[in-house]
Amino acid sequence: RAVAGPGQASSGRSPLCRRTCATRIRLSAPSTAPATASVKGANFKWTDDASGTPVTTIKVGGSVTWTVTGGTHQLERVAGNATNGCDNLDASFDSGNLTSGQTVTRTFTKVGTFGYHCGIHGGDPNCKTPPGTGSMPGVIKVVP
Repeated sequence: RAVAGPGQASSGRSPLCRRTCATRIRLSAPSTAPATASVKGANFKWTDDASGTPVTTIKVGGSVTWTVTGGTHQLERVAGNATNGCDNLDASFDSGNLTSGQTVTRTFTKVGTFGYHCGIHGGDPNCKTPPGTGSMPGVIKVVP
């Protein structure tokens, strides 16, 4: 058993350790993000069913299903850079043309924040201040 010394609580940990240890415990708590999500594409906008915005949050290993409910759209990854703060998706994310009623599902196996837009209508996702600007930007936050 540790003996309390100057500046220490009886637990044997300094006040600084108690604060940082508590922070570390909070940060490592399991995420409450869902394992699956649904996004609709219509009226020149991506809309996550849960958030009502173009920002989707899921757990790592989870999947997102996009459904086009009006018009013709494409999923297209946007390269990450210092300006947009996004991580990079690989080419398998991109889809061909999707028309009303068609769906596409993607699974996310690494933690990060990823930007995409409609390959037809554009948009500039910003992962630092989501969702970004333009017609159809979208952001996917994949959390532990």
